[in-house]
Amino acid sequence: MNENSLDRSSTDNLLALNIDKDTWIYTYGSSKLQQVRSFGYECNDRYLQERLKAEYPGFRINRASVSKKLDFPPLYAIKESLKWNDAYVAKQYSHGEVIAIDNYLGKYQIIKKTTKPWYLIYKNILTIDENDPKEVAFYIMLIIIITSPIVGIIILK
Repeated sequence: MNENSLDRSSTDNLLALNIDKDTWIYTYGSSKLQQVRSFGYECNDRYLQERLKAEYPGFRINRASVSKKLDFPPLYAIKESLKWNDAYVAKQYSHGEVIAIDNYLGKYQIIKKTTKPWYLIYKNILTIDENDPKEVAFYIMLIIIITSPIVGIIILK
């Protein structure tokens, strides 16, 4: 196990125990963080950075205005938010849809940019209803049909 990553099951236990800063640093923090902390420095930014990376990979502290829960988020974002306890889909102007979790360590909102499925990136060109699996399957099959002769020619050469 990497020194900066935690098993998700043990992370849930840590959150339930509401582990304090020093205990976390000396149990899970990097050796550099432990050394600097032992000299009496607060290390707040580094502690937050390491703990967030270990407990919620891909998330970051939201230092902008608080993201508000969307009234009608896209289905792909809802599915992504279900991977995390107490997460919801929010809108942030600079990042679009984000997964947000409030009260991280009792005072921070953390966010993670959602990952749009590949077929929605070109939604303006191909009008695909992401909530209709038949329509998505149709476009996937159309792409396969169009590209298969090209792949066949490449293989035969």
